[in-house]
Amino acid sequence: MLGTLVVVIIASVAGYFSYEAWGMGWGITCAVFALIVAWAILGLLLRLLINKRQMMIQNIMQIAQNKVNRQLEMFNRRPPSSVNAARQILEKIQFEAIRKSLAEMEGFKKFYLWNPMLYKQINAMKMQLHYQLREYSKVDALLPKSLLLDPQSLSIKLARMYKNNDPKLDKFYKMKCWRFKGENGAFLASVYAWIKIRQEDTDKALEALQRARKTSDHPVLLENIDRLTNGKIKHFSNSGFGDNWYALALEEPKMKNQRQQGRPF
Repeated sequence: MLGTLVVVIIASVAGYFSYEAWGMGWGITCAVFALIVAWAILGLLLRLLINKRQMMIQNIMQIAQNKVNRQLEMFNRRPPSSVNAARQILEKIQFEAIRKSLAEMEGFKKFYLWNPMLYKQINAMKMQLHYQLREYSKVDALLPKSLLLDPQSLSIKLARMYKNNDPKLDKFYKMKCWRFKGENGAFLASVYAWIKIRQEDTDKALEALQRARKTSDHPVLLENIDRLTNGKIKHFSNSGFGDNWYALALEEPKMKNQRQQGRPF
């Protein structure tokens, strides 16, 4: 909003003085040229400043990931007393990094007047971080003010609608999620299908999976279609999507599978 105002003022000033000096034609030409140049320069400056802060946040998360990797190596050399103890240690590292990232995101506020869309973009990032912290009340407060464009944020919306018994869940899925193709479409369809199975609506679950099948041959998608088609509803599983699925906290990773992979959590 403020950026648009500044650009318009610059273009108006350039057009006025050009008009006074060279006439109407040059006035319009110079105003348009000034508008384009000013908008490009402003956009470039904003991107540089925003990217700099984003890099700081990415650095915080990367440092945390390095700590997690080192901790996993220690667990491999000396197994922890229990799986829960290992999970708590790793979560502590991750949660500290997330809280630091959320604090760093407050620095984006000064850019909101210059780029109105940034407000919703940052809210979407905050929403995902609060979800990892299991702070669901904050997630629910941020969702209406977030720009939901990527599969992970949309899957979080589906999960919260399910948990809150939102009657608009089916409508939201059809409006926002059906357009995705490939692996992203398969993932969203599988999340939705898992929810519909819990709501005892297997027909809609199978419909969503078969629609996603038109653009994806993801093995998890194909396996679940086969299971539902053959009445093996209890064997439906999204575990093949790994961290993307378990990040929704709708299911906990099976302990048996984790041991088979040699991981302590």
